[in-house]
Amino acid sequence: MNFNYKESACTLLSLLLTASLLGCGSVQASAAGSVSAANLSAAVTAGTETQEADEILITLSDAGCTGDSAAVSIDGSTVTVTAEGTYRLTGSLSDGQILVNAPEDAKVKLILDGVEITKEGSAAILALSADKVIVASAAESVNKVSAVGAFADSDNVDAAIFAKCDLNLNGDGTLLISCETGHGVVSKDDLKVKDGSVSIQAAKKGLEGKDSVTVEGGELVIQAGTKGIYSANEENEEEGNIEILGGSVTVTSADDSIHAGGNVTVSGGSLTLSSGDDGIHADGTLSVTDGSISVLQSYEGLEAQVIDISGGVIDVTASDDGFNAAGGNDGSNGFGMFGGDPFRSDMNASLTISGGIVNVDAGGDGLDSNGTLDVSGGVITVSGPTNSGNGAIDYGASATITGGTVIAAGASGMAENFGSASTQGSILLSFSAQEGGSTITLRDESGNVLASYTPSKPYNSVVISTEALEIGGTYTITAGSYSETVTLTSNIYGGGMGMGGPGGGMGGPGGQMNGQMNGQMGGQQGGFGGGRPEGFGGGRPEGFGGGQNRP
Repeated sequence: MNFNYKESACTLLSLLLTASLLGCGSVQASAAGSVSAANLSAAVTAGTETQEADEILITLSDAGCTGDSAAVSIDGSTVTVTAEGTYRLTGSLSDGQILVNAPEDAKVKLILDGVEITKEGSAAILALSADKVIVASAAESVNKVSAVGAFADSDNVDAAIFAKCDLNLNGDGTLLISCETGHGVVSKDDLKVKDGSVSIQAAKKGLEGKDSVTVEGGELVIQAGTKGIYSANEENEEEGNIEILGGSVTVTSADDSIHAGGNVTVSGGSLTLSSGDDGIHADGTLSVTDGSISVLQSYEGLEAQVIDISGGVIDVTASDDGFNAAGGNDGSNGFGMFGGDPFRSDMNASLTISGGIVNVDAGGDGLDSNGTLDVSGGVITVSGPTNSGNGAIDYGASATITGGTVIAAGASGMAENFGSASTQGSILLSFSAQEGGSTITLRDESGNVLASYTPSKPYNSVVISTEALEIGGTYTITAGSYSETVTLTSNIYGGGMGMGGPGGGMGGPGGQMNGQMNGQMGGQQGGFGGGRPEGFGGGRPEGFGGGQNRP
């Protein structure tokens, strides 16, 4: 037989390339250039993902659980997984537990397919050892995981789903989690929600990841007796971060809806938050680049040492400050002085807005920074405080505006304008009280509307700035029944907090706050206080902060 070396070499090369594409590390060839069927089968298997046939089936039942693998051990109503793999669970346990106790480098996936698990005194799903545990809800399935009664474990297990390793929640189905006395889901490492529909009701925190919490997609609904989404690592200051990358997130919480001992990043998704304290709190930096945030109820809306807004749509309702850059201090929800210490300054604190749409309804300060406040873009509106102990804009060190649009209305007693380092025009006016629902409009000399906003609450002061304002230009501002025409001789018109002027504030003699100080904060025509003419924040030119603040 003639042996064609050229043909055999080509055949061998072709087979080697085929095996390489199939993911096989090595292929044995005979002298004739053939590949054995066994080796080819091995090559194909090595190049494919785990198939349905590789799943290990676990059936849950109060009458007796079953598992078709040596990696599954059953002791009454406790089912223990001891090895890496994918496990599909069906059935129910009225008082049972799924326990993962695998090697530290193992990755364990639990597919919940119409499962209902209740555990009294401990976690219904407990991962004691593994590298990562994935809890996935099967497509079109509804799964319920519950912890009831007081937790009895001495190992600090205190959630319906508790993992001492990384934990992922995903899938295309629905996962309902409840915990009567503790937390919903806890990971002592990184916690991720990737997709699926997850609903949590917990007496304490909803989601807690010690090192981090990441929400990548899906729909997440949390009702929490304390904090909604929480991450903090006291041993490592670089961890304890929260990222919202996409997905729909709805949180109703008695304490902070989102709280990070490190940083919070929102770069997508839709957040709807109702909080008894802060809507979002970060000890470090709170960054919003995209997505939407709606804080329906809060004591303070967004709070962090550094707040950086470059995109997205943000709507905040707060009984105190709307935005508070305050050195990361997680203040109380109403205990102590309303609005905190207005004289505190922290040069490490900053509030920066360079883009996005921001709407604030605040009972305290609208935009508050204990350090610096810088606006370079975006559209910002504030319906601010009706008491003169707070301002629509408040800062401890400096404030500049170089771009964007700002209309901030509120009480005049503590009203502040942007500072002289600003490169964009900004006008501060104070006037007689106007009702909530009365529109503020800025027009140029030709009558063109440059900016307009309708505050929801009464106001007698407004800061208004747009990129259209130019030095030497003449503009007319109307606010309800009030109208004034001003000419900009510099970028800043009206300094506030000490310039004074006629018009007064809202209220009358013996008003809310300033009148209690023997009339030293307030004015004869109004201020929140109604003090003497020589007082602060009211009706006479010699008063502080209450008038038209002419330059």
